[in-house]
Amino acid sequence: MKKSVVIVVFFIVSNSVFGQEIFTFNDCLNLTIKNNLLLKSAVNDEQIALYQYKASYGKLLPSVYILAENKNSWGREIDQNTNLFVDKELKYYGGNINAVFNLFSGFTTINTIKSNRLDVKINRANIEKVKNEITISLAQKFITILYLEEIIIANQEQIKSSEKQLELAILKYTSGAISESEVFKIRSQKATEELNLLTNENHLTDNFISLKQLMNIPLEKEIKLVKPALELHENILLEDNPFSLTKQAIEINPLHSMSLLKEKKARTSLSLARGSRYPVLSMRLLSGSNYTDNYFDKNEVLIPNNDQIQNNFIKGLRLNLSIPIFSQLENFSKIKTSRLNYKQSKIDTQIIQNNLSKEVLKAITDTKTSIKKNESSAMAFEFSQKSYDADILKFELGKININELNNTKMIYNNSQVELIQSKYELLFNNALIKFYLGDNFSL
Repeated sequence: MKKSVVIVVFFIVSNSVFGQEIFTFNDCLNLTIKNNLLLKSAVNDEQIALYQYKASYGKLLPSVYILAENKNSWGREIDQNTNLFVDKELKYYGGNINAVFNLFSGFTTINTIKSNRLDVKINRANIEKVKNEITISLAQKFITILYLEEIIIANQEQIKSSEKQLELAILKYTSGAISESEVFKIRSQKATEELNLLTNENHLTDNFISLKQLMNIPLEKEIKLVKPALELHENILLEDNPFSLTKQAIEINPLHSMSLLKEKKARTSLSLARGSRYPVLSMRLLSGSNYTDNYFDKNEVLIPNNDQIQNNFIKGLRLNLSIPIFSQLENFSKIKTSRLNYKQSKIDTQIIQNNLSKEVLKAITDTKTSIKKNESSAMAFEFSQKSYDADILKFELGKININELNNTKMIYNNSQVELIQSKYELLFNNALIKFYLGDNFSL
């Protein structure tokens, strides 16, 4: 009998525990880094850039190819062997192997390799940028979910309190102590609280969907988030000069690194465009032979094909120099456009620096504000709670009306929401500042 009870209890507990997975923030982050689609796309782009970079080294090697020709002709034609006109059927077979070396082309090959190498670095920096963005987005969703869960609990407690007040008001109305309008006001207050509860539950569902999409897990999967320890203390980093913190944060930010790399690539592209003004020198090595089916000697004896191939064997070395004179303003346009792109890349770098400075300074300011907001919210909540408890007693004794009680309750509800919000804002902003300065995002 005892064994059966143990089995039943284990079955119930296992259903409640294993029906949904428990996730800490680090669990969510690890799963997001592993499964996020945007990050996978960034990694794929980096692999493509890497293959293109490796392939660009092939431009330093010769281009080798084989040419083969089969020619059949009838009538008047030049015999390839005698170099004379003949008026009969000719069957010609020839072939050669060629190797073309690019000796000089305005440093185009070297600059192409540099450009492709910069593409690899840009894509790697982009991976880190995407990781940072999804980490911050994940933390925001995680914090918002925990915040909404606490708010929903507070909403439920407020509704329970309104239900008790409504029961008391109905009793007073029945006994003639208050008017029916007082009961309607409590019902209205309760309906407002139920609407707030429904709104927050919908927001909670939306944030869970966004969180699951970031982790790329099924939307129907039931998960439970573990609340981190709310160590609400001042961030010692805020004691430093905010501008020095901002400079430090910018230097290690992957978005800033990407802008510098794009600036270098734009400069390399300008060098590539300038290379079009230089002459191109190439060398071609070739080796080949040919034969025909009707090649006779002076004694009208058909020469075998093998002998023809040996007799007609050719080796050659050819140099080809191409000097650009006029390209219908195409080279001029490329150089001007590349120069402007290089200038624009410098402007983009400065814009990104300014945006990052603003973002980091705002995070520092928000953290300082969160510290003060949490302190004042805690005090306001304590006083509003005492006032609300006192007014409930006064209402029960008939010393105040429902309007006065509702005003006190509204102040209490708002202060409770602000306290919960300030706790999670401080938690997030503290972690965000450390993340900007190179630490892992930990909650």
